[in-house]
Amino acid sequence: MSRTRALARTGWTLARRTLWHEGRPQRGLLPAALTLIMFSAFGATFSTLFRSLADAGAPPVWAARLLGWAFTLAFVMLTLGDLHVVVASLVDSPQLDRLRLAPLGTLQLLAIETLRTLPRTLPPVLGIALPAALAHAHVYGTSVATFALPLALLTLWAVPLGLGTALALVLLRLSPAARLREAIAALATFAFIAGWLVNAFWLPRLASDSASFTGWFRALPEPPAWSPATWAAVVLDPDARMRLAAMLQCALVSLAALAAAAYAATRVLATVQSRAAGTPGRLTTGTSRRASTLLLAFLRRDRALVLRDWPVLLDALASVSLWTLLPLAVLPVAPLPRLEIAREMLIALSVSLGNDLAARALPLERTSLAWARLSPVGGARWLRHRAAGLALPGGVVVLAATALTTRALGLPLAAFADVLMFATAAAASAMASGLLIGAMLGDVAWTDPRAMLGAGGRSAAAGVLLAQAALWVALAHRWSPGEPLSVVALAPVLILALLHSAIVLAVGARVLERREFTHG
Repeated sequence: MSRTRALARTGWTLARRTLWHEGRPQRGLLPAALTLIMFSAFGATFSTLFRSLADAGAPPVWAARLLGWAFTLAFVMLTLGDLHVVVASLVDSPQLDRLRLAPLGTLQLLAIETLRTLPRTLPPVLGIALPAALAHAHVYGTSVATFALPLALLTLWAVPLGLGTALALVLLRLSPAARLREAIAALATFAFIAGWLVNAFWLPRLASDSASFTGWFRALPEPPAWSPATWAAVVLDPDARMRLAAMLQCALVSLAALAAAAYAATRVLATVQSRAAGTPGRLTTGTSRRASTLLLAFLRRDRALVLRDWPVLLDALASVSLWTLLPLAVLPVAPLPRLEIAREMLIALSVSLGNDLAARALPLERTSLAWARLSPVGGARWLRHRAAGLALPGGVVVLAATALTTRALGLPLAAFADVLMFATAAAASAMASGLLIGAMLGDVAWTDPRAMLGAGGRSAAAGVLLAQAALWVALAHRWSPGEPLSVVALAPVLILALLHSAIVLAVGARVLERREFTHG
């Protein structure tokens, strides 16, 4: 027990230092800030929806259904996310390797890892379920019982975590860890695509049409009566008898889920870790034929990296596609000329290439990136060849997307050249910036395709993405939005973008040559 207290005290000290240390904020504050942003956004959304239902004279049962489905959304997000979190923490965590050397039992290890993953498992509860419950209580004036809301939130956190842990342990026993991580990453990508499409296209149209709004809620079915998320929503019901029964169900199912995870951990954790240690990743077939040039050798290597970690490419292509479709989502609010739509779609695609492809190119190499500093190739040539490996597929994507977009919108050949020049200039500067961010902030020990830059790197990449997108969109709106510009008029823009790219790549090479690499 004394060892457990000492570990808990040490863990608390380290966790506190990740938030604030030596009078300065630390990187650990970022998840809290993102959760606060999520809380504000969903709070405003649910407040608007509940207020619209109340103003329309809708029966309270409609609001209860909406609350139940909001809790179900948080429940599903947590279940999918916890699967990935558990697999990563049980297989790839260096802290867990150190803890296994200590005289600790399996349950103690599981408890410590559970506490360590709280920043990744709590955001859906605090950012979606909590604002939905508070918005419902505020709009309808219902009082929340003292233990009702904490119990509902505990259920939404504990049950997905317990089920995800038990399921992950069983699946890890049946499948190699690398293959399981790939499947979960692909599933998360498809879930992200579905959620993005709903939020970008369906919700704005639903809110803009009052008839569709009330009609949709009238047809909204009841959430599944057997779901713990539904029980958690009923815990907040004003009816005392229904609330007490739901509270009992939530308490029992939470204890049962955590007990199932603990039982599974004691049975298979040691076996899973011993098997995972022997299967660190996917093997790719190489060739003994020597490449004729260094560039061709890098291109072959890029192909092997993509085949090894194909979920990264899947996630990146999904993000690029969704960013390309984003300008179409604003058409019901602000109709635009066809040329402007084409420009903005290709600008969004080009900037996303930098954020989603270029920024991940260097971390994709994992610890072998250290050879950029150790080998005779050098950081400058290493980065130039990686940039060439990105420019080839990126250029093909930009060219094909420009042709398809202009053809679909019925634009003339002059507009094709206009849009292609804008897209090429934006892609050149964005991809160079992405390589610089990857060289500075890439995490070579990544386990999640969306966390290859670390928390600070993702924030920096998002900031650069938004700034570049805003700059290029402003230029597209300002310069002849109705008529295409000539190639001669746009040539200075392309030259400046290429010059900016060359400067950024030179800085990235210096960063790569000076970077220190550690493992474990």
